[in-house]
Amino acid sequence: MISDRLSHLQSQVQGYYKQLAGREKAKRLARFEDKELLQQQIDELKEELRSVERDYWLRWQAEIAGLTIPEADAEIVESQLRQEVEFLEIEPAVQSNAELMKVLQEIKAELSKPGIPAAGKLKAAIPLLPGLISYEMELDTEGLLRRVFPTFCNFADKIKK
Repeated sequence: MISDRLSHLQSQVQGYYKQLAGREKAKRLARFEDKELLQQQIDELKEELRSVERDYWLRWQAEIAGLTIPEADAEIVESQLRQEVEFLEIEPAVQSNAELMKVLQEIKAELSKPGIPAAGKLKAAIPLLPGLISYEMELDTEGLLRRVFPTFCNFADKIKK
């Protein structure tokens, strides 16, 4: 069962991403004089978000440590996670960052190991995500959150039941 704290952290992360999306949009539309102030607000939000994301992923790691994932569910999540990794690998902002590409390659290698059930691959790959999710880069953060987190949100909803 997913803890209330994890649910609370998840809603906080989603709230921060909505705020970031709003500030980034405001910056694009703002007058030149206001852009520096908006960038400072964006930077502050990202710092706060990193802290909450770190807590979220540590809590997730603790929650899944003793969890038995049904193989059918694990295969679905593994497939979606692999698709997201492959999508991120073709993003220009990601390709230009060697450290991030290394993390993506590690995740992909974990997910591609032969002879290991999907549940084992998933448990091995998830702890690598904090380095990916909390990494600062210029991407459509709201779109990324909506693509990546729904997979885990749906899985978490199944665990709650």
